Amino acid sequence: MTNAIRVAWLSTALLPRAVASAGDSSVGIWLVWGVWLLVAIAVLVPHPLALVMVRLGTPMLVLNGVAVLVHDSNPRWGAFLGPAIMLGVGVVGFTASYGAIHAQAAAYGHERRHLLRPPVAVIAPLTLLWMANLTLAATAIFADRLPVSIAAATLLVALGAFTLRRAMVLARRWLVFVPAGIAVHDPLFLRDTFMVRTHDVRALRAVDRSSVASNDSTDEAFDATGTTWGSPLELVLSHPHDVSLSSFGARLSRTLDRLHVKSVLVAPSRPRAALADAAR
Repeated sequence: MTNAIRVAWLSTALLPRAVASAGDSSVGIWLVWGVWLLVAIAVLVPHPLALVMVRLGTPMLVLNGVAVLVHDSNPRWGAFLGPAIMLGVGVVGFTASYGAIHAQAAAYGHERRHLLRPPVAVIAPLTLLWMANLTLAATAIFADRLPVSIAAATLLVALGAFTLRRAMVLARRWLVFVPAGIAVHDPLFLRDTFMVRTHDVRALRAVDRSSVASNDSTDEAFDATGTTWGSPLELVLSHPHDVSLSSFGARLSRTLDRLHVKSVLVAPSRPRAALADAAR
């Protein structure tokens, strides 16, 4: 899958008008090619940061491709095929399987990392940030005056860097299996990485989301998912362990920033793969 994504993305550079500016601004073409290049590097070099670039940059170029089609009175075939290929790359880029490749690429030694699903509470703010970036990009591309385009592009670089840092936190949320035990690395929700040794783990099991909501199936398990979709996994411990929450995690869970827990709920993007790794 990784090689197919690489070939697909790089091929768009060879298609006529596939990577083009929808406006007349000279800044626009540099901006479009700049974003394309960043995504190209991201698909070539798997890494959590690269995953963020793919997921933020690809939708922008798809929308730019649609704008090119709307404004071009006589579009070439590449203007149709290019956005279609980019859309396919973008859809694959948001899948859990593709995200797992980038998460594992930064693993050390015998680590097996599984991305955690993002809390619903952070999706809306990130979407608003992305839309603000899109607005600045459109201004840079369609502005009639060069100073306006340059100013918008400059603001885009600054806001884009800020958005990248905020989104990067989501790409660094993992359920990690190591020979010595299990760790939950979540800089968004936890102040410190939660680590337990293998002999302290009683079970790692799937839990139905509806039973979690009604508090019927778990023995007062602490919900470290931050409220997200899909069914979580319950990490059951042999005795209570300390969990240190970040300020965001404490606010979201409406509890103290330090807890003693005997079981923890986590939501890996691929729960079956996580359970298979736990059974090794």
